[in-house]
Amino acid sequence: MRQKLNKTSFLLLLLATTSYGQMHNYDYQIKLANITDTWHSITLPNTVFLNTLESLSDIRIYGITAKNDTIEAPYILNYTAPQLQTKTIEYQLINASSKDGVSFFSLKIPSKDAVNHINLDFEEDNFDWRVLLQGSHNQKDWFTIYNDYRIVAIKNSRTNYNFTDLTFSPVEYTYFRIGIKSDLEPTLKKATLEYQQQTTANITDRKLKSFTTDNNKKTKQTIVHIALEKKAPTHQITIKVNDKIDYYRPIQIEELVDSVKTEKGFKYNYKTLSYGTLTSIEKNTFTFKNTFAKNLRITISNFDNEPLQITGINAKGYRFQLIARFTTPATYYLTYGNKEAYAPSYDIAKLNLKMPDTISKLSLGESQKIIKNEKIAPQPLFKSEIWLWAVMGILLLVIGWFSYKMLTKK
Repeated sequence: MRQKLNKTSFLLLLLATTSYGQMHNYDYQIKLANITDTWHSITLPNTVFLNTLESLSDIRIYGITAKNDTIEAPYILNYTAPQLQTKTIEYQLINASSKDGVSFFSLKIPSKDAVNHINLDFEEDNFDWRVLLQGSHNQKDWFTIYNDYRIVAIKNSRTNYNFTDLTFSPVEYTYFRIGIKSDLEPTLKKATLEYQQQTTANITDRKLKSFTTDNNKKTKQTIVHIALEKKAPTHQITIKVNDKIDYYRPIQIEELVDSVKTEKGFKYNYKTLSYGTLTSIEKNTFTFKNTFAKNLRITISNFDNEPLQITGINAKGYRFQLIARFTTPATYYLTYGNKEAYAPSYDIAKLNLKMPDTISKLSLGESQKIIKNEKIAPQPLFKSEIWLWAVMGILLLVIGWFSYKMLTKK
């Protein structure tokens, strides 16, 4: 019976040691505080991104129980990206006319839906027009929404650009009147009326370490080098231009992948994130697939134009969040930093589980480096040669004494 208990105790100790050893496969840990419910949310701080894999597959939540057992809490990784909810509003084109160089298009909305976005689609490929937008309930009293709104379309061998979106605060009018100021009478193919509502995006600013511009006269390009302060997820760049002139410049946004040292210096390899057009009539905000790169590059094609004055860069990124389930009382840690880790596979990520409507956020402690159990190198039995010679001398004396006794007996 005693032998059986010893084996059981040894097995439990082995399992506990093995589980606890899992935490020591990671480099960093953050203590989780105020765990009071089954479900909690954890917003990942920037300190995690500095030392984790870009896939975030090496993140684990381990808990140490009162019996010194180590357990693992499952989680779902997500981020709140901006989602645009759009409702298309039906309308009827009831009138099209021209007066004093202005072409009018009158639209009627049968329903009482609100509208805050109108997209205009014309037959013409190239134009630069000013738009008058008005709303009315009875076609007698008209209220101006836009008086001199600019829309542009450019299509040639170098550029294919179109900006014909009218965005404004939600209004409820039965009639809309669109006036186009143009020497030539435009042909409106269709108008799309919508009510757009963007969900609150969980986005944060990314601090810049520096940004520099280099105007290459040979290639007729402006190169903007962006260095972010820390490694963190980034998905959006806004370019601030100081020029008051009209401009339409194709741009390419890239991330630095790696660099190779050659005899002529370092060779940098970039990966394309997005293409776009830098214009004087839009906000010049560009979104792309999320990246953890610290260095970005923007290439602006100037063609035969003077380079633009880039006065500022604003970068933004998503806040990544874990929704974790805690079922066993323990002291829990968020662990990360393991290059050999694979993405975990949890049931809660595969099942359509019903979660509470309100999930409280956990408080995070400071990031701490996990102290590894250093392997102790085997030490020699005798560190000093004096002890070794002393033992050898004693052995020789003992062997000599036994030899003398054996010879005496003979």
